[in-house]
Amino acid sequence: MKLNIEWMDENLIEATYLFCCKKIGNSQDAEDVTQEIMLEAIKAIRKGKPFVSFYSWFWAMAKNQVNMFFRMKRFNAVELDSVEGVLEAGERPEDDLIKSEEIRELNYSISRLSRLHREVIIMYYLRKMKITDIARALDVPEGTVKGRLHDAKSEIKKGIEEMQNNKGRSSYAPAELITWGSYGIPKYWKDINDIMTRQIFVVCANEPKSLREISEEIGVAPVYFEEKLRYLLENKFIKESSKGKYLTDFLIYPRQAYLDYLAATSDIYDTLGSEATEILRNCEKDIRAVGFYGNDMPFGTLLWLLYYFAAWAMQAIMSEKNNLEWRGKVPDNNGKDYRITGTVTYPDEAPVYRGKENFVDWSNLHNHFKTSGYKIFEYANLFEYEPFSDRDSIINESNADLFARIYDEPFIKLTENEQDTAAHLISLDYLHEKDGGLYLSMPVMTYGQRDELLDVLKKALTPLCDKYYSLVSEATKRTLLPHVRADLMEEFAHWTLSEGFFPLRYMLWYGMNSEEKPLDIPEDFSNTSKAVCIYIKK
Repeated sequence: MKLNIEWMDENLIEATYLFCCKKIGNSQDAEDVTQEIMLEAIKAIRKGKPFVSFYSWFWAMAKNQVNMFFRMKRFNAVELDSVEGVLEAGERPEDDLIKSEEIRELNYSISRLSRLHREVIIMYYLRKMKITDIARALDVPEGTVKGRLHDAKSEIKKGIEEMQNNKGRSSYAPAELITWGSYGIPKYWKDINDIMTRQIFVVCANEPKSLREISEEIGVAPVYFEEKLRYLLENKFIKESSKGKYLTDFLIYPRQAYLDYLAATSDIYDTLGSEATEILRNCEKDIRAVGFYGNDMPFGTLLWLLYYFAAWAMQAIMSEKNNLEWRGKVPDNNGKDYRITGTVTYPDEAPVYRGKENFVDWSNLHNHFKTSGYKIFEYANLFEYEPFSDRDSIINESNADLFARIYDEPFIKLTENEQDTAAHLISLDYLHEKDGGLYLSMPVMTYGQRDELLDVLKKALTPLCDKYYSLVSEATKRTLLPHVRADLMEEFAHWTLSEGFFPLRYMLWYGMNSEEKPLDIPEDFSNTSKAVCIYIKK
């Protein structure tokens, strides 16, 4: 195919050079990158690449080349100014990987080798060390060095071929991974919440991937994530499924499948809110008889707490049924101190929710403190989500002891600083004044009272659990089970299904949005203690 002179003219070359100068800021580097860009365009035209719009393709490719230049600098890839004569005579034809226009790809590919393979390649080909000297330097047998050289060369060749076909989609268009977990997960969040870690999870979600394959997909050299990989292995977020191959060790569902699951459960739980509210009203006397602090609050205020306990009770009953169903088929637990699940949306996807809008998003957070009077003073923010503002740290290390002392003695004498703190907490509706004393504005209960309240609600809600268990279980299996790897069946049985048995979001929606609106809705969601509870242990 002849070059189209109308495309590859001096104006385009000059415009490309100016673009590179502006992005790179160095004229010599800009010239080199411009040359690479024009070479890529020429190769595409020679191969007969069909263009819907040549200039749209060209400038997208040019941006990628500039990005490649910056990544090369960031990864400190070894520069190979001249490769001729470096490979020893007698090497197989496929070992001669380099043509002048492929130097950039080789640099990029070497940077993506694992540390063990990378150092052998550099010692043998660039430092021209002998096998015996490399073995001595690394304190390994000569056969190990030869094996690593063979593996490294295969990886480089494979890497260059894959780069030509797939320029690391995740590095240019990362998938969106949404994760959530159990009470044990917060201590891990800061270490798994960065975009690189999330892309590792996505890349390894369905098939085992080698270090090089992960590197190519996420666009990051192994040297920059090997330590992270060790952390993820040690804490069981990923596992080594075979030698040098890694697999995510928790469930990641396609976002569309998860939305279909939510839609199915929304239909099933459509009348649950009204049913649960009626049951809670009928056992109000038994609830108040538990005798926890705040049991005299208006029913609509207690209902924020009672919905949570009702969902907890239902989950306990239905999970017991579920555990019997799966007994002997999967392990009893996952051996971790946390649970985590995710959903993934790829750049070319546009998931759609097709169900009823009869639920609200929900999450909670529990913080544990030790005070002068209590071994455990647990602050439970049971509705850590909109429309409530951020309440996670309102009770904290600096004021938890003050809360505990006020709980014990409403007429306690406060210091001037404590008075200022109390005034602030009164403004947030976490404390209130009554008859000259200070009182906590949320329910407080011992763990024994908590368990007693759960028992009251389990007994009352058992008929609802009998109604919903099979329906929810079958809907979950129908929509999500096809996306579960065989080695993660325990996660599905004991975590995904268990989540479906916790229908708080549907109760809250009914309480906040139905015609009845049985919940006491605060005038200002940013200054309220509703849906907050304290658990204590001496």
